[in-house]
Amino acid sequence: MLKKMDGFLSAKSTIFTAVLACILVVLVGALDHVTGSEISFSIFYLIPVAVVAWYGKNRFVGVVFCFLSALTWLFIDDISGSVYSNPLIPIWNSLVRLGFFLIIAFLLHRLRVNLDWQAARADIDGLTGLLNARAFRDRYDAAFQQASRHKHSLAIGYLDLDGFKGINDNFGHAVGDQVLKSVAHTLTHRVRASDICARLGGDEFVVLLPETDLAGAQTFFSVLHQSLLELFSQQGWSVGCSVGVAVYPLPPPHPEEAIKRADKLMYEVKHSGKNRIYFEEIVL
Repeated sequence: MLKKMDGFLSAKSTIFTAVLACILVVLVGALDHVTGSEISFSIFYLIPVAVVAWYGKNRFVGVVFCFLSALTWLFIDDISGSVYSNPLIPIWNSLVRLGFFLIIAFLLHRLRVNLDWQAARADIDGLTGLLNARAFRDRYDAAFQQASRHKHSLAIGYLDLDGFKGINDNFGHAVGDQVLKSVAHTLTHRVRASDICARLGGDEFVVLLPETDLAGAQTFFSVLHQSLLELFSQQGWSVGCSVGVAVYPLPPPHPEEAIKRADKLMYEVKHSGKNRIYFEEIVL
């Protein structure tokens, strides 16, 4: 339930969140007034503050609602006819409540920021900055569903570095890590915004090209392969790259079929000389 609510509100704008919080402030204030001074509604004034602090994207809006909640509380207290020994006491009480609201709003906002940051980092490969295998599966499934719905073509390519173990054995893992990061950098600068690339683990990478036919896939992966070979040559790395590319004019019934086919093509390259590209168009 909470997860659904989180997704619903996160997808809405700051304006929606602010409007909702305004409604909550009015509702809490009205209930506080109706029930009278004998029943405390103190904690309920935190609800609009918490909503804006958690779901709002602007901290300034959170501060505004801290003041709004504190002022509403003061207003309801005043019209209820509460009597104090000193006219400054309700002002002091409101300032204390405001400070409490601000602290809660700040802590909730920081917690949300940290959680969002950790969630984003959970999708990223720590070494290369590309998507990791789990995140790729999620993005791939979404792209596959869209391609199936609109009857669009797609191409998926598996890349595996040839001779990478020798780099680690002869030059150490620091150099091996540099090779992987350089490959990722090349991939990042070659793909389109709509494309999806990831490191699956070790020295294996994958690239998904939505709305791409055989000719487009051949152009993209040929240029990418050449760029990688030039990179390896310039750096003096004795490394190659085997690539298997499966192209589907229409997506297969099951997403895993495309992944398995590209993986199989890559291993066929490995077993037949390495450092080349195999393309296959699968017409269903």
